[in-house]
Amino acid sequence: MSSDKLSIIKINNRKTKMQTNKKTIADEMFESANAIHKVSRTGQLYGQLLAIKDMQIHLLEQEKKLKEKIESEERV
Repeated sequence: MSSDKLSIIKINNRKTKMQTNKKTIADEMFESANAIHKVSRTGQLYGQLLAIKDMQIHLLEQEKKLKEKIESEERV
């Protein structure tokens, strides 16, 4: 292949790469909406996790109180 043809092929390849890298406003909006959705979902999951942890603490406190009552009943 001549160097002219190689140059034309390289230029065409660059143009193709540049065209595929272009994002429309719709693409950017979709990506933004998707990012917001992911953050929202992650926040929701962390909220559920913290609610479960809070319930665990509550149950452990109730267990401790019941054990103390049982022990005090056994002493009497």
